[in-house]
Amino acid sequence: MDYAQTLKTLKFYYANLLIVQYNGKIKATATIKMLVDILLANLIIMQVRDGFDWRTCLGAQLDIIGKWVGIDKFYDGQFFYFKPWFSLVDWNSSPDGLQGGFSTFSTFNEDDGGFLTYDDLQPTQNRLSVEGFRIMVGLKIIKNSINMTAKNIDDAIWDYFEGKVYTVWSPHTLTYFFPSELVEIMQVAQYKNVLPAPTGVKIVLKEIIDD
Repeated sequence: MDYAQTLKTLKFYYANLLIVQYNGKIKATATIKMLVDILLANLIIMQVRDGFDWRTCLGAQLDIIGKWVGIDKFYDGQFFYFKPWFSLVDWNSSPDGLQGGFSTFSTFNEDDGGFLTYDDLQPTQNRLSVEGFRIMVGLKIIKNSINMTAKNIDDAIWDYFEGKVYTVWSPHTLTYFFPSELVEIMQVAQYKNVLPAPTGVKIVLKEIIDD
């Protein structure tokens, strides 16, 4: 926003509201323009407003908004995400998709397991990135402001993530489906209890795996 041009326009607007006998008078016009300067303080109030827009602000301002809505950028624990890690299974059993393992007897040629490496470990206290924290703030705003009906939650999540995340309902369970790039965000959101859900409904996270 061009604050200087906006202020100039407002000065002109209010000066032209002077009654006929003062309209166009140099001193009267200058007085009105001075009052506009004082009252609007060079539009500092507008700059403060825009500086605390959670969609665009950074640093301390975003941290303050997080405090207002009841969320911070830190989380504890280690998240290993939704990928299979090495495990041993019976030769004739079918492990869960996240369990991993070298293979079963029937999947010897195609089943890959995974090993936990140093890069997969995180410190006991972690900090979200700026954009990750921004997403978390938005989710908390949604949770704070909507009625927890199925339609409201479905619409809010779909619109907020622009269709990348969607919700599916079953009795007493709400499942959030999301792409791989949002794994950390969704796990932290569940940990911080910012995913909208009606009271008594269990939240389940499901990563969308591309074939």
